[in-house]
Amino acid sequence: MEAGVRVDTSGAFCPVPILEIAKAMRRLPPGTLVELVSTDRGLEADLPAWCEATGNELVRLERRGAHYVGWVRKAG
Repeated sequence: MEAGVRVDTSGAFCPVPILEIAKAMRRLPPGTLVELVSTDRGLEADLPAWCEATGNELVRLERRGAHYVGWVRKAG
């Protein structure tokens, strides 16, 4: 999946991955696809909940070994 922006928070734990994707989203136009990479297993629960709360679209979330990768499309 080709993302417009990649946010890598590997090694950081909650709430850093969500804070970083939120910060990235603020400066992007609607419709932009953002890839979030994390090693925090809490992302499996946190990212869907954040998307639901903010209206952004969770396109996909998967585990790749020790990493969790989520793709979120900015609402607008």
